[in-house]
Amino acid sequence: MLRNAVRPFAFVLLVTSLVATAATAGAQIRGRSVETTDTRWLLSLGASAAILSDVNDGATQSTWKFGNDPLMLYRGAIEKSLDEATTIGVAVAYGKVGFTLAPFVPAGNPRPGLEALPVECVNGCEAETDLYQAMAQFRSGGGPGFHTFFEANGGVTSFRNMRSETEQSGIGDGKGKLDLSGTLGAGFGYTLSQKLAITLVQDFGIGYHSKDDLPSGTSRSWRIRNTRAALRFSF
Repeated sequence: MLRNAVRPFAFVLLVTSLVATAATAGAQIRGRSVETTDTRWLLSLGASAAILSDVNDGATQSTWKFGNDPLMLYRGAIEKSLDEATTIGVAVAYGKVGFTLAPFVPAGNPRPGLEALPVECVNGCEAETDLYQAMAQFRSGGGPGFHTFFEANGGVTSFRNMRSETEQSGIGDGKGKLDLSGTLGAGFGYTLSQKLAITLVQDFGIGYHSKDDLPSGTSRSWRIRNTRAALRFSF
């Protein structure tokens, strides 16, 4: 799982490094430094390595254990400039991620939720789900050359099309629910030209899962840590 998660993320870093090297060399050959201008719209495309904590789910009476291996998410954002250092926009992310499903109670217990699990998952199983995120984004900072910035994101996260890894049997109703979630982070970037920059962000976030049918005293919150790399275009 770790190898599968790191490979695409490493590819993104490699591409951005090659682009940065080529752009910097070109600027040096022409004998001038890279300059930037304020623009109206910006588009970011990249990937993130996410560490997600356990999620307790009352509908399936189980805990989803995502472990400590990075989860690969693909991310895009579109932003509008408010001034030279501030943008607002919308960001979306997607990834097919694996986890270990661990029921709260043993097989045969009549508590609700066990009927939502396929036979192979009644005592626990390896599973996977499609993770979606949609968030409003605020960004402050930037400038020509090397620069730093701050980001805040707030919106929803959804775990959909959950299934067992071996038999691909559906878990729950397959629709998932929308978890309120948000992140705060800081990063740095390097401007390659008037229209292109590379960025690297580290952010931390929290989400709130549905509390329906959760046993008393069971936490409904979960946490996420992202390391994101992206190419940022202006137009």
